[in-house]
Amino acid sequence: MVVIRAVPTGRSITSTCAARAALAGNPSDGYGGAVVALPITDLRAMSSATEADGFGVAASDRDLHRLLTATSEGFAEARGALPSITLGASTSIPRSVGLAGSSALIIAALRAMAEWTGHKWSIIELAELALSIERDRLGIEAGLQDRLVQAADRTVSMTFDPVGFRPIEASTDFPLFVAWLPGAARPSDTVHRSLRRRYDAGDPSVIAAMTALAQQADRAASAIDEGDVEALGGAMNASFDIRAAVIDIEAPQRQLIDVGRGHGAATNSAGSGGSVVGMVRAPERLEPVEAAYRAVGAEFLSLL
Repeated sequence: MVVIRAVPTGRSITSTCAARAALAGNPSDGYGGAVVALPITDLRAMSSATEADGFGVAASDRDLHRLLTATSEGFAEARGALPSITLGASTSIPRSVGLAGSSALIIAALRAMAEWTGHKWSIIELAELALSIERDRLGIEAGLQDRLVQAADRTVSMTFDPVGFRPIEASTDFPLFVAWLPGAARPSDTVHRSLRRRYDAGDPSVIAAMTALAQQADRAASAIDEGDVEALGGAMNASFDIRAAVIDIEAPQRQLIDVGRGHGAATNSAGSGGSVVGMVRAPERLEPVEAAYRAVGAEFLSLL
């Protein structure tokens, strides 16, 4: 049983977790595929653990309270007990635009409780626990890739049958950015549930798309290893185009893709929401691309 309130009595620690953007291969992670993704270090969730006379959750709204309660229950089941703390959280990640904001909050909270108790998880253990909390306790349909890149906190090439990852270096040779429309927020769960139903029903177009997406992830990883900007851009563009062949793309998402491509950038959906990840061929091209996005009301962040 989770206690709702506890009285803070002493020291406090804070843990964080970055947002993420998938470069290529998404969303094949839920179907035994492969994905290349990176953390967005300028956008982070933060969770605090403050010494208290019992366990409690401090949250600014009902949704955050529900998320922290589910996370604490998952932690208690995994570790056998909860620490005597008040658990809180906040975030700078825009909500429901496909940048993995909910999983960032969960991982930040798990890190805070683990640090408080002196426990250490492996990267895969932390990612799998975060996913189980979202799926089993919050009822969110999702795959492992968001949590795996966030647990690793670096650019990774990931496979999901079997689960594995390797760090790769997306250097400044790759002028990457993310852009999102704040008004286009929608739960990613909507997209994933529809796709799951079709895959489980044996839809041949969806099954073929998951294989093709995994191939683009392999292409992207090789491109990063070799410093090949053109090949990475091709894998990013192809990943979105394959996705668009089997998933209905809403107008705001299509607009974000088209704005970038209209100014020479490679673009892919950063997740399942109103955001894109993109790459220009040279750093000096970032400024006009940013201006084009801001002209349509989008937020823009360079990842250089």
